[in-house]
Amino acid sequence: MRGSYANFRSPMMLVLGGLSATGFAPWSAWPITLIGMAGLMYGLLSLTPGLAFRRGWCFGFGLGLISLTWLVDAFAFQDRMPPTIGWLALILLAGYTAIYWGIVSSIAVRLNNGSPLLLAVTFAATFVFAEWSRGFILSGFPWNPLGAIWIPVQPVLSAAAVIGALGLSGATAFAAGLGAALLRGSAVSGIALVAIVIALISAGSVGRVPVDTDQPISIVQANIGQDEKWRPGAASHQIDRYVALTAAPDQRLPLPRMVFWPEAAVTLPVDSDFTLRRQLVENLKPGELLVTGAIGHGEAGNMTNSVFVLDATGGVVGRYDKRHLVPFGEYLPLPGLFARLGLSRLVPGSTGFQAGDGSATVLTAGHRLGVAICYEIIFASGVINGNSRPQFLFNPSNDAWFGENGPPQHLAQARLRAVEQGLPVIRATPTGISAVVRADGSVAASLPTHKPGRLDAMLPSARSSTPYSRWGDRIPLIMALLTMMLFLVKPGLTTRHR
Repeated sequence: MRGSYANFRSPMMLVLGGLSATGFAPWSAWPITLIGMAGLMYGLLSLTPGLAFRRGWCFGFGLGLISLTWLVDAFAFQDRMPPTIGWLALILLAGYTAIYWGIVSSIAVRLNNGSPLLLAVTFAATFVFAEWSRGFILSGFPWNPLGAIWIPVQPVLSAAAVIGALGLSGATAFAAGLGAALLRGSAVSGIALVAIVIALISAGSVGRVPVDTDQPISIVQANIGQDEKWRPGAASHQIDRYVALTAAPDQRLPLPRMVFWPEAAVTLPVDSDFTLRRQLVENLKPGELLVTGAIGHGEAGNMTNSVFVLDATGGVVGRYDKRHLVPFGEYLPLPGLFARLGLSRLVPGSTGFQAGDGSATVLTAGHRLGVAICYEIIFASGVINGNSRPQFLFNPSNDAWFGENGPPQHLAQARLRAVEQGLPVIRATPTGISAVVRADGSVAASLPTHKPGRLDAMLPSARSSTPYSRWGDRIPLIMALLTMMLFLVKPGLTTRHR
């Protein structure tokens, strides 16, 4: 390595990655992420593929260490796990996600012909495929896609309606690479950088969000922490808190309400206990619906993490069982091995959860609601049933074990889904952040963390189906493939710089 490249050794990349993590919520310092990534690509140009992998891995490791700190809190709630296991999990997960950064850096350098502009193209296109594969390899962990840094910048965020979070991630990598190429003296990169900004804003010009519907909704946040949620004998008292907060507001409403409770607000099986269900709907008026997270019965003695829709009589008029379960949270991978190591699930109890296999769209009482329980909202391609487009998405979650940084990051990803699908998102959590998100990703109303209360609002309107809702990740994947092919087949489009 020669000259200024010597300043971009692995420790520097580790620091740049850590600083780049501040582009995610709750910090939202997206310019720092762009600068950090530009620094990464500035230092890659003269490297061998092997050295590029190491530098890219260090960058990704630093980013993961800072952005995933909430994972330590998640492991702290399981008494049967050693206190240090959370830190070990953070290091291992950050190291795993960093592999994708290393692979992208290595491939981009291998395909590069010495041109800073071509490096930007190959890095961005490869990054799209890497981030897409992160969503399904080893059951998938697409947390904090790079495109999530644009949550505070509405004109750019709106482009997710066309290219999705995946496309935003690729565009972000490309913009950072163009910035690095511009510093290398590539005049073409400056023109391309302006063009990509214009293209993103134009792609996001999908018109104004329709006015809210006249359907009143209430979201109940009882502020029940993870330390008390599964305490033996506490279920009845917790239900009383939810029921009391559900009491109808005094003002006259145009229609019966839909009331939303969080994930596992009821820690007792709801499907087999009519007396319990009558207790849950005690404060509902005729025609109103309660949509609540609760435990259900599965097969062979297993439980389901479910959403039940109850009418004012306690009847079950809709149900969804969570399909994408969280490793260690809801089931124990390789149980024989991990049990011998003294490790167990993050949720108390010895009974595992059973994955559901039904539709993500629940049809009930004239409503079509899409359901994505907690972690499911981060999987862009699986949040709706394409054959039955819902009116809105309901995302009940339990963010009580995600520390301080996890809840705003989770909300940010729910906002991405709203833009991609053109659908409002209703988020109900026990400790916050509960929110009503409009179809453009803006937050119409919210309840802060660690505050009990009820959020009364009108259900936002959905947009017509977006390009992304029809085509999904095929749009950014095809764009990445065609872009890479164009620049590799036409090397004359780039200027060689040493």
